[in-house]
Amino acid sequence: MHEYDLIADWYASHRTAHLGVPEVAALAASLPAGASVLDVGCGTGLPLTRVLVEHGCVVMGVDSSRELLARFQANFPHVPVRCAPIQSCDLQPRAFDAAIAWGVLFHLRHEAQAQAIANIARALKPGAAFLFTAGDVHGSMDGTPMHGVPFRYHSYSIDGYRELLRTHGLTLDATYKDSGGNVCFQSRKTG
Repeated sequence: MHEYDLIADWYASHRTAHLGVPEVAALAASLPAGASVLDVGCGTGLPLTRVLVEHGCVVMGVDSSRELLARFQANFPHVPVRCAPIQSCDLQPRAFDAAIAWGVLFHLRHEAQAQAIANIARALKPGAAFLFTAGDVHGSMDGTPMHGVPFRYHSYSIDGYRELLRTHGLTLDATYKDSGGNVCFQSRKTG
């Protein structure tokens, strides 16, 4: 995202919180050794890619911010990355044992979120987990600017995400809030 290119240095120095760490660590612990994990909106890779790598996962990062990916590659030089919007990123079908999308989908307009979920679903193996954060009320809103840069957020309702996931062969297993108040969606590829 262009907005993250504008604040890359600030974001890299401020994304040190542990939001998502317990959830991603639990996911990683549930996977077999050497599991392949797609990290959507990987940013700098800190802290979530680090959690996956430390659990022995084979990670591929995807982000549309060149500036954040430059920092990701400095942090994880041996982890492959792709600079592309997730909704149009070329991913190998049935390649991943799991995927995470922490703090990214709500930046995409509704149609782009649907395309992103469809693309991620195609890349997941049957039974693969997909853990993501999003809002839980259908609509769009302006958020608080980050380091002076405005951001707009888009969300489906929980039932809207449930239906969208179902359309693409995923089942919503659970929703809950993390310590930062983010709505977490835990889903699984059913076919």
